Amino acid sequence: MNAEKKRIEAYMLAAARRAGVPIPSGETPDEEPDFRFNDEVPVLGIELSEVLRPASSNHGILPVEQESFHNEIMTKAQQDYCDGHNAKPVHVSVYFTNTRGGKRNKRELALALTECVKANVDRANPFVCLYIPETPDGFDSIVVSSGTRDWWCGEGGGYHLDDIRPQLAARISSKDKLVPTYRANLPAGARVWLLLYTGVTVARSMMIPHGIEEWKFSFRFDRVFWFTALEGQFAQIQRAGAANTVAS
Repeated sequence: MNAEKKRIEAYMLAAARRAGVPIPSGETPDEEPDFRFNDEVPVLGIELSEVLRPASSNHGILPVEQESFHNEIMTKAQQDYCDGHNAKPVHVSVYFTNTRGGKRNKRELALALTECVKANVDRANPFVCLYIPETPDGFDSIVVSSGTRDWWCGEGGGYHLDDIRPQLAARISSKDKLVPTYRANLPAGARVWLLLYTGVTVARSMMIPHGIEEWKFSFRFDRVFWFTALEGQFAQIQRAGAANTVAS
């Protein structure tokens, strides 16, 4: 998990640099902060933190948790199907029913999907599409087609403008508490930046809103940036009590 986290952070750091965030080259992966730039004068340290869509945008369930729940169902259902006798190679695409915050049983959903695929695999010539009421409870649509790719599920949902600012404030505040630690781990006089980032999947992505240059937050970082990977855009976050600066 830590190796995957560092891989994602390295990818986001490079993507933000390509998008125009003034991040120098020559980083060294580290911890607290995540990257250091020893060839810079003064030395620069950059900490990364992901800004996620909040649970308030999804009936009280974090979208990334729901996405993970759905992916686990797909993995189990595919494994159970492939373990069956004389299983034909198929690819399955699914959209789950929105439970609006309700809880579902992972094992029951995986079993229902496996049995549905078994019952309809012979109709896949080259594919068959199932919709309510043909689908089991918990599934809006199921497409069974010839192929050997991993089974896939789509995610839906959205968020409101009012969801964005609290998420930014929470991530900045969480990391700002560690600024003394970051500075202690770097040479005297080093600069410390925070790079917030947002991913590309439906469960993770949020857009930089119009007017963000007017938003101000309290922090002790030297600079804070927010990079959105889906749009390839960034904004410099303004410090409360400081005059506005123009983002590159």
